[in-house]
Amino acid sequence: MDAHSSPLRSKSSLTGLWFLVFCALALAVSQRFELGLCADARHATLRELVRDERDAEVVFVGSSQTARGVIPALFDQRATELLGRDVRSVNLATFGNARHISYLTLERWLAHHGAPRVVYVECGVLSDVPEFPHKTLTRFGEPRDALALAWERPYAFLDGKEFVRIEKSGAGFDVGGIFRAWSVAQLNADLALDVLGRGSEDCVRTLANLALERGESPYWMPGEPQMRAEIARQVEERGYFRIELDSAEGIEARRSVEKQAALVSYEKALAAEWKGPDEFANPARFRVTRLYAEKLARLCRAHGIRLVFLDQPNFRGRPLRPAQVEFYRSLGDLFVQDKSVLYRSESFLDSGHLSVAGAEFASRALASHFASLK
Repeated sequence: MDAHSSPLRSKSSLTGLWFLVFCALALAVSQRFELGLCADARHATLRELVRDERDAEVVFVGSSQTARGVIPALFDQRATELLGRDVRSVNLATFGNARHISYLTLERWLAHHGAPRVVYVECGVLSDVPEFPHKTLTRFGEPRDALALAWERPYAFLDGKEFVRIEKSGAGFDVGGIFRAWSVAQLNADLALDVLGRGSEDCVRTLANLALERGESPYWMPGEPQMRAEIARQVEERGYFRIELDSAEGIEARRSVEKQAALVSYEKALAAEWKGPDEFANPARFRVTRLYAEKLARLCRAHGIRLVFLDQPNFRGRPLRPAQVEFYRSLGDLFVQDKSVLYRSESFLDSGHLSVAGAEFASRALASHFASLK
């Protein structure tokens, strides 16, 4: 076989090779300009915050529970009063984030800033639930994280339906779990390839945004002037975002609070203890939650950062499982918000997010906790 007849010199091989080169270049461009953050205007907040050159003594990471539940300006004011010196915090939590996004967010912050003294990482009954791949996976994923997915294989199920089918009905004939192990490896390999292949998608979406926005900015979706103006204001306040109670979304959200208040009394909620099986103790469950909590702990230790896990309660919901409490205390500190105040109806906008009044109380309580740290 001569060089001209080699399969590697065929048109299909060369086309495939050029396609791989194109994907690699697109991924490099996407990483360089953070084009993954163009997918949702709310995540442009994160980009703007990370690009702020000022350091912060305290950093908050988590999902919308923290994004709406911690007001940096109030935290700073109260902490400054208690310590007698200036304190600056930044809230890097964004909507829809699970634990692995918090890890990648903190990595991004540390790449551009000095290490904070304390990092608060959201945890809780709601925060620790995600066990399945979700849409935000590829938005923040990087090549290194993609390789970690393939190696560590944290995801055991594609979605809730697969979880119910396998866990409740059994996996069928599978001697030694060989078929199940192969299925998990294949799932995580597919997710890793999805992360590595997202560069071209990011570039196409960004070009469409630029065209529709007439070249003004790639980081804002078309037709979002109100969101853009609101986020610009909130970036100035270091990332605070919420739905107002008197808005249509707020009025609809309040119905879940009223429903839960009718089902569970204030006194019963305060006295509640975890009952039933402790799923968190099962090593096969909550793998992603555990894995990235441990990664966060190692990252904080490497930078000399005090790690505090922040229990963000849902309205009159179940408390942390005993295994959750034990796990988080093995990695760092655990701060549980005062539910005697937060279990009042006026403290919540909906069953999972604090109202302005609730966030104000929670922010000041966090400041008191921070001031007490030795």
